[in-house]
Amino acid sequence: MIEKRTKFNTTFVNENEFKEYKERGFISYDGFKIEKTFYKVFFAVFVVFFGVSLILYYIFRKSYIIRQRGFTLSFIGGIITFLNVFIGFFPQLMKVPCALSVYNSNVLNVLVILIFFCRSLRVVLYYRYNIFKVTSVKKRELVLNSKKEEHVKEPNNYLAKIMKKINYILVAVIIIPTLISLLTTIIIHLSIEKGTCSFTEYEDAMINLKQNKGRSLFIVVQIFGGIYILISFIMTILLCFVKDVNTFGVKFECISTCILILIFNIINVILQVTASTNYDFNSSKHRRMYLDLFEITKGGKMLFIIVSIYMLFTSITLPIIHYLNARRINKKFKDEELNSKTYFNKVLNNSSLVNELRNIAIKEFSVENILFWENYKILQNMNYRHYVESKKAEEIGDISLLNQYDFEGYYQQQVQSFTTPTSIMENYSYDSNIPVPKEIIPYYKRFFDTFIDPNGSAVVNISNEVIKQIYNEIPLPSVGIFDAAKDEIVDIMYTTIYPVLLKKNEKYIKEILG
Repeated sequence: MIEKRTKFNTTFVNENEFKEYKERGFISYDGFKIEKTFYKVFFAVFVVFFGVSLILYYIFRKSYIIRQRGFTLSFIGGIITFLNVFIGFFPQLMKVPCALSVYNSNVLNVLVILIFFCRSLRVVLYYRYNIFKVTSVKKRELVLNSKKEEHVKEPNNYLAKIMKKINYILVAVIIIPTLISLLTTIIIHLSIEKGTCSFTEYEDAMINLKQNKGRSLFIVVQIFGGIYILISFIMTILLCFVKDVNTFGVKFECISTCILILIFNIINVILQVTASTNYDFNSSKHRRMYLDLFEITKGGKMLFIIVSIYMLFTSITLPIIHYLNARRINKKFKDEELNSKTYFNKVLNNSSLVNELRNIAIKEFSVENILFWENYKILQNMNYRHYVESKKAEEIGDISLLNQYDFEGYYQQQVQSFTTPTSIMENYSYDSNIPVPKEIIPYYKRFFDTFIDPNGSAVVNISNEVIKQIYNEIPLPSVGIFDAAKDEIVDIMYTTIYPVLLKKNEKYIKEILG
């Protein structure tokens, strides 16, 4: 008689004990009553808890926190992960067809892991791409004069090319391996002896796992398991270089899940080698500890159920918690001056606080908004400088002196420093309807190419009405051509990255602005 489960019992089982172990199932066995009850209760809790989480996730889909994580991919991944866990519980609740376990492991589980890896890849690429946006704006060397055409030296833009096709890349990474896994499983299933693993014969899944029934059918998931280990290791390293504003944000979700996938796949390999058999016996390979773990984890299947549940919690439930917490914080500051739009405008006119906002925006994958603001201020500075220089030329009585001023040098100085010298401009106001002076039209065109044109390096997300207005005016732009876009961008930053700044640096903001 094989002994009752004990922790870390490394003794070997004899032939009779191992034979009994191979023939003992879970559903068909009279014991394990507490464990069976636990699975029934936990299954009900799972369905209710994560069912509600998915519904709330969809309801809050327009919130910034959820959009920032990529709603479509996360929600689809959440639904498929929910189904994977839902089906994965069946062998612990009832007898199931062998084919159900095979296709769940080889197709649905593969799809879940691939979607997760794509979400992790998206995080890495978006973070690097936001850094690229800052670099592409800062390192642009613009040479302008009346005799030469505009020449632009861009930094390496491979990331921009990748990001424009990112959705197609992610879909391909998800669908192609899943189809390969599905077709391979079908081919193997059709080639094995009839009745070996049917859709109609209900069996105790635990016995099938111990006896390696349909072993050849699981070769697909074994191959993918090896791939998971490699990708998890690589992805963990890449994610270490990503910065996140939240302690338990998207970086935490991805890196912790990668580590779980890596560890659990290694444990599963050990269990499959040491605790299952293909009707052979070697007592030196079967320690009681491994046999007990094999039964507890249901042949390693529960390890992947745990990973899937963790994925659901971190990708669906945790963002909802963050959203509700952010809404609570907003209510806390609602009636305070610190949370007012007027106060936020003060923040935007302070260079050190704008730097803080830029760092937050990079981590939140929305740096184009703060770059838009900084470069919009540069255009205003350029207008002011033109105003000052034209006044000087008028006072001297030689308007041709305006052509001698180095507007390009001034522009480059502004681009590299991103300063906002508003103090000297307090008494300056401009008519937004007057035409842009010819000396600074190239800078307005550069701004358009960077932030408005769909092929720009830091395109902002503004309304179609404003985009149409800008396109209509850009051939003969007025000084205020980008004012409506600026208002929308300020509103976006006020509701997205400013609450993060308040949460992290409330005292610092008060010290600087008083």
